[in-house]
Amino acid sequence: MLSCPYFKELYLTRSSARPRLLFAVDKVGEELHFYSSPQPQIPYDKSSLVEAADYHTKFPSRRCNYASGLICFSGKCHSRKDALTLICNPITGKYAELPKVIMYNTSKAFLGFDPVDRQFKILVEHLPYPSARDRRHITLTLGVPKLGWRSNIGCPKYYSYYWSEGICISGDIYYVAHEKNILVVVCFDVRYEEFKVIEAECFNHKTPTLINYKGKLGGINWESGDSGAIELRMWVLHDVGKKEWSKYVYPLPQNDVIKLQEFTVAGMTTRGEFVLFLLDTFKRFYVFYFNAEKNTLRSVEIQGFGENVSSVKVFVDHVEDFNFF
Repeated sequence: MLSCPYFKELYLTRSSARPRLLFAVDKVGEELHFYSSPQPQIPYDKSSLVEAADYHTKFPSRRCNYASGLICFSGKCHSRKDALTLICNPITGKYAELPKVIMYNTSKAFLGFDPVDRQFKILVEHLPYPSARDRRHITLTLGVPKLGWRSNIGCPKYYSYYWSEGICISGDIYYVAHEKNILVVVCFDVRYEEFKVIEAECFNHKTPTLINYKGKLGGINWESGDSGAIELRMWVLHDVGKKEWSKYVYPLPQNDVIKLQEFTVAGMTTRGEFVLFLLDTFKRFYVFYFNAEKNTLRSVEIQGFGENVSSVKVFVDHVEDFNFF
């Protein structure tokens, strides 16, 4: 029944209506473990402020990238520079090993999804030395009869390593890099395999977290404002062609947990809430949902990760899909 096309589409339709948070939990001396939990609905129901996470699977790699429900793992093997690259569905635990490729310490794999042709592609940036002339990119398309890496794509000229995790929005992969004395956003069109480099002086040399802001690219940091309140400061790329950015500042409501801890921005839900998270000094894990329009901040403690948790990655609006693996 799980392989029946009708069941897959029915399950996808229902899970799309109730997206989840996906957690990649790194534990000391262990593999990377994957959990998920429901995102709260709006208006909020009367559920508890404590949520038990559902466990799914684990993988040995620490370096992972997410797009449209799938995870791409990449990392060097012990012998030479060969890298093991995997693509997996974290819900089913099924995976496929991809053709090996030369990877350097500075190499990075980005996973993207083309919603028009419904194809996943992996973009790998190679930089054996910190020089633009040594930089090259290769791509691989998933779901084709013969898998193979291609290198005949034009490379943008920027002069330092990537400075951020990548994010795929509406068929474009974005990540932050450095060109001369300013930060830039590299945009890769997954369908046509074309690059754009967009100046991002607005980030003021502080690498932001990239998020999907209502279908557009947002770069967000947090700082303490003049009044002492914690503020989310975000720049949104409204037009890729014109390279136009707009700034938004959102003071957070008072919260005792956030006030005492460093937190991370995970992204924004399709319902318009910012998702923040932190692992406190007692290894308790909290997720915060911030509604900027209503100026509300709701905290939920996520339990069930077990012991020896060292760090957590959070992916927003995860939809469980059996169509891939």
